Amino acid sequence: MNSEDEIVDFEIHRFNPQKKEHYLSTYKVPVRKGMTLLNALMYIKDNFDGTLGFRHSCRMGICGSCGVMVNGKPMLACYTQVLHLNSNRLVIEPLQNMPLIKDLIVDIQPFIDTYKKIRNVLIKPEETLKKLEEFIQTPLELKKYWDLSLCIKCSICYSVCPAAIDEKFLGPATCATNYRFISDSRDEGLSERLKTLDDNIWLCTSCNSCTLFCPKEVDSSSSIIDERSLMVETGGIPKTVKDVLESVVKYHNPMGMHPRKRMEWAKDLPVKMFPNVTKAEVLCFIGCAPAYDPRSQAIAKSMVSVFSNLSIDFALLGSEERCSGDHILRLGERGLFEMLAEHNISIFKEFESERILTICPHCLNTFKKDKPYNTLGLNFQHYTEFLAEKLKNGELSLPKSINKKVAYHDPCFLGKRNEIYEAPRQILKSINKLEFVELKRNRENSFCCGGGAGRTWTEDAAPENRPSVERVKEALNAGVEVIATACPFCVTTLEDAVKVLDLEDKITVKDILELLMEAT
Repeated sequence: MNSEDEIVDFEIHRFNPQKKEHYLSTYKVPVRKGMTLLNALMYIKDNFDGTLGFRHSCRMGICGSCGVMVNGKPMLACYTQVLHLNSNRLVIEPLQNMPLIKDLIVDIQPFIDTYKKIRNVLIKPEETLKKLEEFIQTPLELKKYWDLSLCIKCSICYSVCPAAIDEKFLGPATCATNYRFISDSRDEGLSERLKTLDDNIWLCTSCNSCTLFCPKEVDSSSSIIDERSLMVETGGIPKTVKDVLESVVKYHNPMGMHPRKRMEWAKDLPVKMFPNVTKAEVLCFIGCAPAYDPRSQAIAKSMVSVFSNLSIDFALLGSEERCSGDHILRLGERGLFEMLAEHNISIFKEFESERILTICPHCLNTFKKDKPYNTLGLNFQHYTEFLAEKLKNGELSLPKSINKKVAYHDPCFLGKRNEIYEAPRQILKSINKLEFVELKRNRENSFCCGGGAGRTWTEDAAPENRPSVERVKEALNAGVEVIATACPFCVTTLEDAVKVLDLEDKITVKDILELLMEAT
């Protein structure tokens, strides 16, 4: 150790397989510039405890052996420099979703076994393979799948995947590898490859964790959507998905409700609506769940109440509003998504406003990230961003108290996909007497509720395989009374999980808008 070293506390979660004992070991490690997590673990093993178990091999980010959880995030130990983490205390845990062998060593066999269910070689007619000839490919054709070929099978994506709690799901890496071959101009096994996925690819929630944490930046999440698109084109979709898509075709919403009923929730409320009004400071895009689902309608009504109390000049699109199409796009129906977008865009162009607010993070995400919405140059915001601004400017006062212990659940499409983490927390922390608690998995490492990519309507898994149930158990362990969130689909799935676990007398689920209505 020298004067240039920084002392970092390593708190390592360990497991003794002989005694079936879980315990913590803490070490003070001298760290200098350039020292990796793997270097630090080897220092601990060499100088403090030779029994510490962890896996490593190449030390170059190639073998994928050394994945661990660090302060709640998965990463390769050999890839990560300790000082780049900007923390003097690191909590090191084994990767999730796989059986624990010893200390930081997990059994990756369940992950490896998923690859056995797809063909990891080119599929061609046998007579073609017998010929002594090259399968020539242009650089442009290679580029189509090259990024997907960078996977090192580190299992990090699998460890953070909420759908992987259901063993039926092959996992992000395997689905992406399957699509790597589909995209390969030399491969001729499209039908076989799609058939391999037809009973499990719909379990993906499009939470984006796999893409977010991949050390090689493989976009597994998008490849799964692309595979779904091919399955929609070929008609290889389950009835639950087909029913959702047909409902959107017929009624312009996935709820199977007639468009005339879209604004019934607001019939007794003092709200302005298009086409009677074509100009307002704020245009609110309500979304399908708050428009048609009785539970979610309470969220929309809360928004009207809060905005009215703040004297905000706002208006709604009324019955002209159609589904934003986010879930439809994630389910792979691009053509239908574009039809919905074309209609909504035509209305946006007729309305003059400073910003367009959404209740639903899924609507926000598709407006900001997906063509053709993202080409409009409009100011799209989630309501939490807007109200956090009002709070900061002193325009939002919350005179009433909520004496509850409250945890915030980060919706994936608000957090992981749009990096909106602070605004919802600022709002909750501003409520008098509210005790704010962070769940163990929060922010970019938040655990998905399971409602994305149409799963709210297509879910048929047993309760123990539902991400929402896992999430509510986490909240129960944190001792909270209220799970707050900012997404109608999170509210739906988490409330269902509360009922499944028979916890209705212990935990309630509320949208932040509902809590704000109580506090104003």
